[in-house]
Amino acid sequence: MESGAFLDVIPIILNHLDLKSIVNLAQTSHFWQNQIYNNLKLWPKTIELPYIGCMDNYVGVHNTLETVIDIKLWSMIRPPDDPKALEKILTKMASSTASIRRFTFVETVNFKNFIHTDESLRLTALLFPSIRQISFEGNLLSIRGIQYIAMSCKKLKHIEFYQCNTIDIRNACRLFNTKEHQEYLDRLFIYHGFWSKYLIKLPSKDDLSFMALCQRCGLYFNELKNDKEMLCLYHPGTYTGFNHSSSAFSCCSSNTPRYSSTLGCQYTYHNKYSNESSTNQKHYYELHDGHPEYMFQKYTDVKFVLRCSERRRLDKCYRKWNKNQ
Repeated sequence: MESGAFLDVIPIILNHLDLKSIVNLAQTSHFWQNQIYNNLKLWPKTIELPYIGCMDNYVGVHNTLETVIDIKLWSMIRPPDDPKALEKILTKMASSTASIRRFTFVETVNFKNFIHTDESLRLTALLFPSIRQISFEGNLLSIRGIQYIAMSCKKLKHIEFYQCNTIDIRNACRLFNTKEHQEYLDRLFIYHGFWSKYLIKLPSKDDLSFMALCQRCGLYFNELKNDKEMLCLYHPGTYTGFNHSSSAFSCCSSNTPRYSSTLGCQYTYHNKYSNESSTNQKHYYELHDGHPEYMFQKYTDVKFVLRCSERRRLDKCYRKWNKNQ
């Protein structure tokens, strides 16, 4: 089996197996162990972490936890009771040099409802240097954790800062102002909540020289790549009937003015703000706290099964975590 045509079909066989099955196969013989562990490109490019529960079952008054889990809308589900749960899982995955090597080419990690800390970000940078996107959410992380990611994960295409109220966003963005990130980074999403729109300073050209704010979709985009691919998702129509049951966009009939499922229904090229002094107010007025699982898909392509939904709030989590300290 160690030569001939059989070796050519090994990648095909492994592509039909999930991570657990690949590990089990490697334990069956020295042949499979050598084939799997010595060829890192055979490992899956997408990793799903296990779901270990959540702080409570609340996912809005109109939904059940089972339904939300079934459609994999993890951004609605609060983190586990233990704020260090993600650290513990990643620590086990990084238990040996051989284990770390297996995840070198992983591009996507589904962190599900876990929340990051500085230590989990350090382990993420160690295990997954090739990931394409990362979400910095909440107040359990600092600029140090973000620095781990910026220094190790040089192929990021999408970065999200979601209600990171303890982070200086401008300082955080400066960490990604490098030639390596300039080559890959497509978009940057920043949200701190509507009422904090006057309280934080958004990044400028001095902080992230190759990125600019789009006045149409509200995302920061890579100016050097804007003419190569249409990534600005928006509604070309008008929205009428606000706060009424018949309210909708004229272009696609979407009735979600805050875009709980998607940013829009058509793609075009980003349009840079012409008056930078006015970006703060409009940036927060038009941005949303939608679900990252759907927000970059066209409204007409998304099968959004929930009538009412909202992204999880962490205030209750902070109170419980602080009480247990």
